[in-house]
Amino acid sequence: MAFSNLMSNISNTARDMASSLSLSENQVAQGIGESLRAFADTPWSSEPPSTQPPPLLVEFGKRTIALGRKHMGKMSGKNAFLYVKSKFGLLNASTPLHLQAKFNFEGSSTEYVEIDLEAWEEMVPYIQKLRIMT
Repeated sequence: MAFSNLMSNISNTARDMASSLSLSENQVAQGIGESLRAFADTPWSSEPPSTQPPPLLVEFGKRTIALGRKHMGKMSGKNAFLYVKSKFGLLNASTPLHLQAKFNFEGSSTEYVEIDLEAWEEMVPYIQKLRIMT
């Protein structure tokens, strides 16, 4: 059974139990019913953690941070770069900063290359690592 189907079945069972308990005259049972309803309404990922894309590693100087690849892929290139700069405290940097990436696909070089932020959404799935350069 797929992960999303399993979580859907668990959520449906919890909703049924929550409905029954919420109708109880016992206040403790009603409270448990509300808690179960909150659990059942939790949005579950459609993919188990092992099949989700790996995080994006970003380095600046001697510091490296990990950012969510899905989260970064939903942003425009400009917003993604601002977000990355904010994580390193570089929003008010006086020197120009550039974003470079190593890519992970067949035929890609192992060197960092500067990226076109206008094509950010297309590149995110293939980026192995990012770095900020001055």
